[in-house]
Amino acid sequence: MSGGFLYHPLNRICFTPTKDAYISEFYANKNFGDRFYLFTNQFQGCGDEYQSLIKFDLCQDNCRMIPPNSFIKEATLRLWIYRNEVPCGKTTDLCAYPVVQNWKELKVTWNNRPLIDNCHSFCTTVSPGFVNDWLEINVTDLVKAWYEGCIVNDGLLLKCDEPFDSLLGFYSREFEDSTYWPRLCVSYGVKCCVDRHHPRISETEEE
Repeated sequence: MSGGFLYHPLNRICFTPTKDAYISEFYANKNFGDRFYLFTNQFQGCGDEYQSLIKFDLCQDNCRMIPPNSFIKEATLRLWIYRNEVPCGKTTDLCAYPVVQNWKELKVTWNNRPLIDNCHSFCTTVSPGFVNDWLEINVTDLVKAWYEGCIVNDGLLLKCDEPFDSLLGFYSREFEDSTYWPRLCVSYGVKCCVDRHHPRISETEEE
């Protein structure tokens, strides 16, 4: 018997963070895991960079997870940008890197920040004046790897390597209005195994 796959219509689920924090090069030993905001990029010159860490658990909200035997169609990181200091005439590439070490929301600092996978990044370009809207980063390949168990999910680190001041600010999961919390939105379908071949009954079997 030969089989194939029948695909159900796509479903969509959005996860909110289980932990998030920003870290500051200027305040290298200070933790900011309980703040309402997340920051990235250089603020006031060299030595004053901000990065943010964020973790989504694909089995949260009473394990309302993506079912087994599914395929990931698309995954998007969504951040509500409320502050944008990218200067006129320039753009900045904000990138998300897979984190490869565990970290604690209320203990992580610039000096003890976890290692990241620098070989894989997921980026979007931010223009001046883009504010009070959802900033989106396509992280489909990474979420596929998390779901398939190829990569351990220790979250993401958000950073930018531009050598000029371009601070970006987003709301964190501590912000009072959950409408503006970060989100990981995943579109997926469920594969159902089916028999695609129906052999005719032979004359011998009919007898």
